[in-house]
Amino acid sequence: MQSKSNLAALGAALCVLLSTPAHAENKLVSGAVGLGFGTGPTFPGADENDSGLFPVVDLKIGQYVVVNQRGLGLEHSRSLGRGELSYGLGVGYDFTSRSVEDDPRLAGLSDVDAGAMATLFLEYQTGPFSYGLEVMRGLNSDGHEGTRAKLSGGYDIQLSERAGLSVSPYLIWADDNWMDSFFSVSNAQSVASGLAAYDANAGMSQAGLNLTASYALREQVIVFASVDYATLLGDAADSSVSFDDNAASLSAGVMFRF
Repeated sequence: MQSKSNLAALGAALCVLLSTPAHAENKLVSGAVGLGFGTGPTFPGADENDSGLFPVVDLKIGQYVVVNQRGLGLEHSRSLGRGELSYGLGVGYDFTSRSVEDDPRLAGLSDVDAGAMATLFLEYQTGPFSYGLEVMRGLNSDGHEGTRAKLSGGYDIQLSERAGLSVSPYLIWADDNWMDSFFSVSNAQSVASGLAAYDANAGMSQAGLNLTASYALREQVIVFASVDYATLLGDAADSSVSFDDNAASLSAGVMFRF
């Protein structure tokens, strides 16, 4: 479902579109919470979708503590040139996983569990343009324990006083551990599954585009809709475990800002 693979892209777009009002800066806790429904690929390279509900959270506690799509973290912002530079770290949960139960063609392959993930990030916002870099590291020994780096851009359009649109292209690089976990097939696994043996190496793994629209029903109540289209690249696309190189994820929901 959407929460397995694309919550980060959705969350980043919502953080911009649903920015906290200026009068909330003096509050101990400010931000927005909500609930969404999404559908998307069951696992990286899947040709079937999964659907479900997911929470959306974007909170700031005090001056530096944040709770958002990256989990619990620390964030600091400062003016730089004509824009604002933000940087920090977070520890959260990576929902990206794969199980033999997801697809009978995976029989004989190892499961890849979801688990804890640490993220370092750097973002720069100037006017309607934004640029970001995230480095994500899996912390679960039963998961991928891999590292990915995501480079993204963004353009925010204020359609009216109530409506906004965010356009965000992105590119993801993955290391050997992450690529091996999701896209390599050993000789023994090939015999057990019938899939061709394949050794996936580090490299560019995915490129995509996220579009997120929001509409304020009231100052504190916002509805949103998002579409994320992504395509696998390089060894990820060539793997015998990639049943579909292209994937679209859709989501919609409501958030309450305070």
